Amino acid sequence: MKQRTLLQKIIIGSVIVVLFCSWWGHVSDMRHRHKGALAIVHVSGPIHMDESGPSWGSPDGEEITQQLHKLSEDKDVKAIVLRINSPGGTVGAVQEIDREMARCREKGKIIVASLGDVAASGGYYLAAGSDRIVANPGTITGSIGVILEFGNLEGLFQKVGLKLEVIKSGLHKDIGSPARALTPEEKAMLQESIDDAYAQFFEAVRLGRRMDAEKLKGLADGRIFTGRQALKEGLVDEMGDQEDAIQTAIKLAKLPAEPFIVSDDHKSFSAIFQRATTQFSRQPLDSLQDAVLGASMEYRWRQ
Repeated sequence: MKQRTLLQKIIIGSVIVVLFCSWWGHVSDMRHRHKGALAIVHVSGPIHMDESGPSWGSPDGEEITQQLHKLSEDKDVKAIVLRINSPGGTVGAVQEIDREMARCREKGKIIVASLGDVAASGGYYLAAGSDRIVANPGTITGSIGVILEFGNLEGLFQKVGLKLEVIKSGLHKDIGSPARALTPEEKAMLQESIDDAYAQFFEAVRLGRRMDAEKLKGLADGRIFTGRQALKEGLVDEMGDQEDAIQTAIKLAKLPAEPFIVSDDHKSFSAIFQRATTQFSRQPLDSLQDAVLGASMEYRWRQ
């Protein structure tokens, strides 16, 4: 009986110690956090807007936008490191993330873009909206431009004896159909849309980088740059890795030397699994769908 009572006291005491340590750790974290926190947000892979949840192998634009919105409302967070490893994505998804970045900056948050393997087209669009851009010497970046691709399977359909019957409400309702070629008029219409989306991209970079329009015209023709080339052209600010970007954010936001880090759980099991399956999932399916059913307008570097 005495042994049972002693065991109960030990168990209760252990639980109390664990709860106290947990509480004290939380209090210490909150004190540390209130001195100034730094958040890390990852944008990895082709960017798409999917309100039903993250796509296989692609960052969900809606999810990233919501994450940035929460950070904009977090008074403890003084700086954000946007870790970009992306060839870009759909125009709408990229622009929504960029707009939320602007809201963060309007509320006094410092944003430093850290460019990984690739930060091209829409990936660079997002970087241009930051306070400072840090890239590796070999990062692939730039590719300022817009792309829209349609597959023309008319010849294949004729060979296999397949014919699509189309009933439409307007002359151009089936524009981009794989069953026929684009007319000259349709090509001109689509080019106007591409030119307008390009002008939006161009202006975003010009304002974000405070760059002379004439100089930018010579760089914004879809070409890619290494990080070192981009530095020379004024498209990025400094060479460095993610840790260098963190240190730059600490200095710009005047944070403590070791600030509280708010993570987006990029290293969680689900995130690792998602990235590991990227090459077997969405991208090949997207290419097939684009060829057969049409495509979306994208700020994206096509490798």
